[in-house]
This record gives sequence, structure tokens and C-alpha cells, in this order.
Amino acid sequence: MKNIFIYGAWLLVCFSSCSKCYECVETQDILDSNGNVIDQTEVHQNVCTADQNEIVKRENNGAVCLRN
Repeated sequence: MKNIFIYGAWLLVCFSSCSKCYECVETQDILDSNGNVIDQTEVHQNVCTADQNEIVKRENNGAVCLRN
């Protein structure tokens, strides 16, 4: 019985820390050779992570992340 409990707890921990996937969109400046902004582009990136801090960091840097 004790082994079943330990195995169940282990499964719970494994599934609760599964990575979640997000699509993050970030606007980046396109610079000329003098460092002047000449245009902007959107960069789309799929990010799968179990660490929510990584998504928060991206959003703090201006990205918009939506969960897939």
C-alpha cells in the first residue's frame, strides 16, 4: 500500500511539472548600418517550458505570449 502511495505521488509530481507551450510574438527593430531604426518586424516563436518565469521574462521584454 505504501508503494502505491509513493508511486501515485511521483506520478502527480511528474504530470504537474509538464511543460506548456506558448506562441510568443515580439516586435523587433530593423536597423541600418548607423544604428537607426528603418523598419520593424514581428518575430513568432513557439516556446515550450515548465518554467513559468521564462514566459514572464519574455513578456516583460515586450513579447505577447499565448498558450497553445
